[in-house]
Amino acid sequence: MEDPVAEIESVVLKVTATHSPDVQAAAFQRYMSQDMGFRHPVCSIVPGPNSRNKVLGVYQWYRVLSPRIDIRIDSVVFDEARRLLYVEGVQWFKLIFLPVKPVPARKQSFLYRFSRRLLVPHRGIDFAALLLPPIAPFVKCALGFSGLVSNVLAQGAQILGYWKVCNCSHERGV
Repeated sequence: MEDPVAEIESVVLKVTATHSPDVQAAAFQRYMSQDMGFRHPVCSIVPGPNSRNKVLGVYQWYRVLSPRIDIRIDSVVFDEARRLLYVEGVQWFKLIFLPVKPVPARKQSFLYRFSRRLLVPHRGIDFAALLLPPIAPFVKCALGFSGLVSNVLAQGAQILGYWKVCNCSHERGV
C-alpha cells in the first residue's frame, strides 16, 4: 500500500463487508501475507505457511453467518517508525437466523504490514490464564479448533452455493 491511512478503509470493506466473495478473496490475496495470523474472541488461526487461506475461510464463514455487514471506520493512525497501523471503527453484525436488528460493536485493531490481524490481546486465553492457569492451553486449543470448524463450515456452505468464490476476473474490483 502506498498510503495506508488513505487506503485502509477500502481494504477493510473489501475484506469484511463486500457483497462479492470474489472481491473478498482477491483482497486477501493482494493485501494479506501468506503467513498471517488471526485472533478473535471465538476463534484463532496461528500464523504459518499458507495460513492466509485459513483466515479467509473464517471470514467467508463470517459472511455466511451474516450476509450483510456494515462498517464505519472512525480513525486511522499509522506509526511509520514501527510500521504499525491502528484502526478504530464500528461494525454492525447480525446472525442470519436471528430476527433482531444488527448490533454495533466497536473494534480497535492494529495491523502490522497486514501479516497479523489482532483485535486485542486474546481475552479468552488471558482470562483463563488469570483465573485458572492450567486451563489456558485448553482454551487456546478450543479457539484453534473453532477456526478449523469455521473453515469446514465455510467450505460446506460454498458446496451449497453460499458465498462461493467463482474467480470471475470481471467482478474482482481490487
